[in-house]
Amino acid sequence: MKLSLFTRHARITSEELFLAGAIFIGGIAILIFIKQLCKYLGRKIAAKHPLRKGFFEIFGNFSRYSVLIIPLFAASLVLPFAKVPDGVFAGLFIFAVMRELGRILDYILRVVMEKGFKPQDPKTKHNLIAIFRTILQIGVWIIATLVFFNTIGVALTPLLTSLGVGGVAVAFASQKLIEDFFSSFSIMSSSPFRIGDIVTIKNFTGTVKKIGLRSTSLETVEGKSIVIPNRLVVAEVIENSGTIEMRRKRFSLTITYETPVEKVRQIPKIIEEIIKKHKKTTFERAVLKEMQASNLEILISYVVESDDWLLAVKIHEQILLEILEVFAKEGIGLAYPTQTLYVKK
Repeated sequence: MKLSLFTRHARITSEELFLAGAIFIGGIAILIFIKQLCKYLGRKIAAKHPLRKGFFEIFGNFSRYSVLIIPLFAASLVLPFAKVPDGVFAGLFIFAVMRELGRILDYILRVVMEKGFKPQDPKTKHNLIAIFRTILQIGVWIIATLVFFNTIGVALTPLLTSLGVGGVAVAFASQKLIEDFFSSFSIMSSSPFRIGDIVTIKNFTGTVKKIGLRSTSLETVEGKSIVIPNRLVVAEVIENSGTIEMRRKRFSLTITYETPVEKVRQIPKIIEEIIKKHKKTTFERAVLKEMQASNLEILISYVVESDDWLLAVKIHEQILLEILEVFAKEGIGLAYPTQTLYVKK
């Protein structure tokens, strides 16, 4: 005699019930086996292949919800009561699948960001990854919710219309904030400069102290803090002095015509000796360049063999001070804007 169970809509035979039970239990067993196998493989290859380990960990960490709902949905396909009420099992199955899909996408996002996105500031990188993971998870769950309601027959058109209007209003109000956010991602991914570089942006020159999600901070030589919105940073021409391996300095000195010719001849040697006293400097030239209307112009060139901009500034300052001291001792006068009136009797 066949055992029968009754619902409001259909008769379930013992064979159908047995088949559904076998599918349910078998599905759970298969998923548990996959979990344990993936965990084992993840441990075995952890040292040699960290990325593959993460891939196996995804499938080795099925949630209990998914382990129960996925086999239950498969079992419900052979039972008549699966259609009472419409779409409930399908909706729960969609939630389980989207949950696992979200975990897979989250893993892919982390791998891509870790490997392809390397800002110098670890805190900024961590914050940006966390934000993108949150956006991804919210997107997955919104899609899962909409698909679930659509499956059980809820009309989505009015809801989507209201969400669309609200989304446009929020996007319009947050336009500049959104621009800054995506501009920060552009800066961090393309790396036109890094923290510690000396850059010039919008006529501001300073050391990059922070690349944030909304703005970039510079510190000038005077110690002032300059905060520039990221949307303006990406729109400007950026002069980065932080990537230079050595720095060449060219400048001119003007001396008076009253300086004796013998002193003028000594000036290149004096300049050379001053520059060579400093470490990490290479003297290039010091020559009489021009005889101007009111002065003699001396062109000087040397190289600082360092990428440190502040070091180059300090060395140049010391060289100028030493030139002033030596010129004062030697009686070499520096020219400055004056008018001399000669009266011939």
